Amino acid sequence: MSLVKVVRNGQVTIPKAIREQLGIKEGDLLEVEPSETGIFFKPKEVVDKGATLKAFSKAFKRLQASVNEEAKGLDEQEIGALIEEAVQAARKVKGAKKTKTARR
Repeated sequence: MSLVKVVRNGQVTIPKAIREQLGIKEGDLLEVEPSETGIFFKPKEVVDKGATLKAFSKAFKRLQASVNEEAKGLDEQEIGALIEEAVQAARKVKGAKKTKTARR
């Protein structure tokens, strides 16, 4: 167990070994929640909503085109798979501004 000191404005330094173990880097965001036993820090990831929306819209337009052209040939599972593809595309936006965070 490590001890840390609370300094000006409530700031604390997370020990290097813990930051490395959890993959926390400078600039990462942490959500802070009080708990019955102390303070819980939860790594968070920030995504650029504009880039995500653009990727989702592009994938959704492909879905619409597929459904419009082939609606008679698609069953519910195929349509569901196309929707899932659109959602996954929105989550994996290249160039989206993300802050890498540690995972618990």
